[in-house]
Amino acid sequence: MKSKILSGLMLATLPFVASAALPFVGTYQTIDDETNKPKSIVALYEYTDGDDNQLGGRIVALYGADGTISETISNPTRVADAVKGAPKMVGLDIIWDMEWDADDNRFEDGKIMDPKSGKIYSSLMWQDTPSVLNVRGKIGPFGRTQRWNVISAGDLPTELQNIDTSTWTPVVRK
Repeated sequence: MKSKILSGLMLATLPFVASAALPFVGTYQTIDDETNKPKSIVALYEYTDGDDNQLGGRIVALYGADGTISETISNPTRVADAVKGAPKMVGLDIIWDMEWDADDNRFEDGKIMDPKSGKIYSSLMWQDTPSVLNVRGKIGPFGRTQRWNVISAGDLPTELQNIDTSTWTPVVRK
């Protein structure tokens, strides 16, 4: 009898546990604006800042000119020269402080960095379709929106398929 009650309580709380995770957490393929070819893979992850759950984003892989993955977390080589401290591109946090706005079904009030220039912009994120994430960097009303493709774990390199982002917090380089 006790196990039935306990099982019932556990099942009753599952929807609350499942809904606690922020939307859009996962991996995305970014597309180069100039060449329209894959540029990087970004992992969007949830982290806590005080009492707030926020969304961050870290580059976990880069594509080479031939369109295949050339760098991952285990073998970063390219450097973000324009970013403070000249860190490696792979492993660089490019999104932080994104807050979920349930009324508008989007993230807002966060920051996004262009790793090529080191410039930081205000950011918004939303989805029109489940397979594409719209990511907008802006200054005031002016900005640019990129469309990032959702990548399933099976399409990632083996080392990124079970990446654990649970302890990640953004390292902000201003």
